[in-house]
Amino acid sequence: MKDRKEYFSVEDEVALHPDLNREQTRAEDLPAPPEKGKDSGSVYYTSTAFEPGVGNAVPPDYRELIRLEQARYPSFSLPVLSALVGMAGGFFAVPAVFLSGIGRWSLFNLILIVLIGPFAEETLKQSGAIFQLEKMRGSIRHDWQFFLSGVLGGAVFSVLENLIYRHIYLRELTPEKLAAVMAFRWTICMMLHILTTVVSSMGLRRVWRESLAKERPCRISEAFPWFAAAAAVHGLYNLTVTLLDPFGLK
Repeated sequence: MKDRKEYFSVEDEVALHPDLNREQTRAEDLPAPPEKGKDSGSVYYTSTAFEPGVGNAVPPDYRELIRLEQARYPSFSLPVLSALVGMAGGFFAVPAVFLSGIGRWSLFNLILIVLIGPFAEETLKQSGAIFQLEKMRGSIRHDWQFFLSGVLGGAVFSVLENLIYRHIYLRELTPEKLAAVMAFRWTICMMLHILTTVVSSMGLRRVWRESLAKERPCRISEAFPWFAAAAAVHGLYNLTVTLLDPFGLK
């Protein structure tokens, strides 16, 4: 067995032994042994992004990809799918109702009612349509699909919100006042939710059109201005109703 000092020793350290040859080539300066079958002077890449023709570096034609995705969905399924994703978005937005329920006056509640609640509701109402854009892009071929899902999403959300208000927040009102409040909610509030969801649908429609025109994947962030506009309209309505309190709920 060889002496351990042959492997574990500081006797060859130049810093500790100045008399040693300082010009001795370090191990890390030596050229690496050439790999089998490759020229040692060549540069090799490990990513197909730098090697044209290797792996998936050359993408197929974008329009052909769209055509293949659309072939998966027959024409009769398009309105059905858009309706389903719209209604699903309205359902998934229901938890946001509890962010802006009736409560005591406070700055925090006002922020919930005017800012956080409206933006959460307008975003979640479009969650189904966003999923469709991201995962089922081939099922979208017409502009009207966004507005179909938007109208149904807003309507479903409004119906569920009204039921929550009727049976949770307003259950202690007198029958006369309850009837007046619910008549207002079944008309004005429902129209508001449908209108704001149509506004955000215009943003998603723009995202889809930009994707086709520029031949690239959808960028949902491009719809943010329309979502912000929908939330602003919703928040302004909430602020107005809260300050005026036409039914004396505060």
